[in-house]
Amino acid sequence: MGKFFIKFFITITIAIFTIVIYLSYFGLKTDKFDEIIKNKANEFNNQVKLDFQTTKIHLNIKELNLSVRLQNPKVILLDNEIYLSKLDLFLPIKSFFSSDFLLKRAEIAFAKNNIKDITKVTNIFLPRIINKQLNKIFKKGSIEGEFIIPFKPNGKVDKNYDFTGKISKAQINLTKKFIIKDLTSEILKKNNDEFTLLINRGSFLDLDLSGSNIALQNFKNKKKIKSILKTNGKINFFQIKKISSLFKSEMDFFKDIDGIIDLESNIVFDIGKNFKIKNLSYTSKGTINKLKLLTKEKKIIKKYLPDYDPKIIIKDTNILFVSSNKKNTFELNGLVKMKNEFENFQLEENYNHTNKSVDIKGFIDLTNSRVLVSRLNYKKDFGKKSKLNFNFNYLKNKYYNINELNFFADKNIIFLSGIKLDNNFEVLDFKNIKVKTFANTIKNNDFSIVKSDKILISGEVFDAQPLLISLYKKIDKRTFSKKFNSDLKINFDKALTGTNDDVSNFAMIASINKGSYNKLSLKGNFSKDEILEMSIYQIDKDKKTLQVISDRARPFIKNFHFIDGFEGGKLEYESIISKKESKSNLTITDFKVSKVPLLAKLLTLASFKGIADTLSGEGISFESFEMKSNTQENIMNIEDALAMGPAVSILLDGYVDKGKVVSLRGTLVPATKLNSFIASIPVVGDILVGKKTGEGVVGVSFKMKGSPKNIKTTVNPIKTLTPRFIVRAVEKLKKKKKEETK
Repeated sequence: MGKFFIKFFITITIAIFTIVIYLSYFGLKTDKFDEIIKNKANEFNNQVKLDFQTTKIHLNIKELNLSVRLQNPKVILLDNEIYLSKLDLFLPIKSFFSSDFLLKRAEIAFAKNNIKDITKVTNIFLPRIINKQLNKIFKKGSIEGEFIIPFKPNGKVDKNYDFTGKISKAQINLTKKFIIKDLTSEILKKNNDEFTLLINRGSFLDLDLSGSNIALQNFKNKKKIKSILKTNGKINFFQIKKISSLFKSEMDFFKDIDGIIDLESNIVFDIGKNFKIKNLSYTSKGTINKLKLLTKEKKIIKKYLPDYDPKIIIKDTNILFVSSNKKNTFELNGLVKMKNEFENFQLEENYNHTNKSVDIKGFIDLTNSRVLVSRLNYKKDFGKKSKLNFNFNYLKNKYYNINELNFFADKNIIFLSGIKLDNNFEVLDFKNIKVKTFANTIKNNDFSIVKSDKILISGEVFDAQPLLISLYKKIDKRTFSKKFNSDLKINFDKALTGTNDDVSNFAMIASINKGSYNKLSLKGNFSKDEILEMSIYQIDKDKKTLQVISDRARPFIKNFHFIDGFEGGKLEYESIISKKESKSNLTITDFKVSKVPLLAKLLTLASFKGIADTLSGEGISFESFEMKSNTQENIMNIEDALAMGPAVSILLDGYVDKGKVVSLRGTLVPATKLNSFIASIPVVGDILVGKKTGEGVVGVSFKMKGSPKNIKTTVNPIKTLTPRFIVRAVEKLKKKKKEETK
């Protein structure tokens, strides 16, 4: 009896094992669930129809449940057929013996289908508006994959479905401008409700995307996209403008861009109910192998870097770009070439979305660049080690703040801090300035400027040459804003003039009101007995007076480019300045000139060879030079200018158009002819020069016109002086006689 039970048990076991193996691998055909499955599919979505030929039931030993495998399944959605390679339904074993059809999960696989078919499948699970957008995004390519769809105990679909698949040779239109081409990637979707796209191949704006991934997370009211894009390859201005438009970055400074980059970008954003992109954040980092930039030429840069070339090359540079709702951060660190050699540089720019302000800081090595600071009469030659640190803040067309600007070049330093400028780059306020520079190894500036309740400027030495040059030039741009008001006090041990006429004990007090000087008093000494004085004071609301008295005229005359040699002389200058014009009187006495090209040419054309020889030798002496002029906008009108000397006298008038055009006309007379002519005038001649008469040609009239570097001169001999010349000469001679008799 025992053996019987043993044999029976073994037989039953083998039978069960055989049945299990058979059901596991071969399955059992049945039509028991056919109608139920079709009806359930229709209940799940009334637009979904499921069709298949036969049904096989397999035993799932691992999970101890049944697997219902549909043969040749297809899904019909609104008359669109999707052919599936697999559709397996998993349900409890008891379902085979009862009328209950409680699905635990479904596994749906499809072979290569047109990528647009994905929307036919996702229409089952995703909202219609998202599916509509997906249909626009996926343009071409093929897709294959498998869904694993879990069901809840009540028979409804659980949202935590899985998906694995592959996209091949696809084109995805993110927007009309932004298209991913030739995309081959794997798709993964796990229980955490996240889709991940692993890109094996593809291009975005012609940049290689291999190794990138894109993840989509589903939340209650939104979808979150997280992506890591690896872009490698050539990039041009067209591509960069497209990318920058996403982040509202301005490209106004650039005209063309071309180069090779290798970047990894993290892009995160939310997709709302209406498929609108929100909360966009972007991080990109990598290497710029080489980048050629063609920028718009900026005069302000050329002013300080005379060799600056708008064609800039960047290489071997690390780049970081971070964009969020609050701000954009852009960082560069590498090598830049603005002319002939590469320099180290670092740049960090932060854009604040709230107030639209920009912060820029960093440094650039200027060793292989020439630097020119004309206001300080400073220049740095190529090859001298130097560096510029900067920290700016600005709101375009509103204000510009220089938080720090520090320049180093050997012993030379220029430090600026706390400088606030308006939209016209006029000074609103500042804190500290420190300057120490050398010209040809000789210190020419060493001073500091501090502003608190007033401006205090003090130091060992100040190079005044740029200031002296500016006295004869119209400055279109104001230094101070109309909102700037302050008192000013200056003390220098020495002020350099560019000649041997340096000023010691240089001191000045002034008051700046609404951006301009309304009161000024300046004093200094050339020597113990020679002084320099300058003053500005307000006459009325619209007019002010500038007066200069100098026992040495050479520092002021030196800056006229047409005079190479000037000796001696005392200067007095007075100008009445109003908003529309300024009227000036200039007097220089007892001076000598030599190497004056215009005068030499005039004397040669007039055949006054003897005087011309004197000019090229020891020089021509003049007892006085007086000039009346008025300036309106860019034009200085010379109303009357008279130079009188023992050898020659000149009377002229005309105009100068801010260095563009010089137009002068006048009369030149040798002193002997002038004296003899005046002597022939009854009474006046007897008093001034005695009873002598002159004969022959008295002098020449002349005209000079052209650009400052190309003035054409013509002369004509005259026999009789004009009444105007006579009157001016007589007035001058009378004045001289009167002074001699005192």
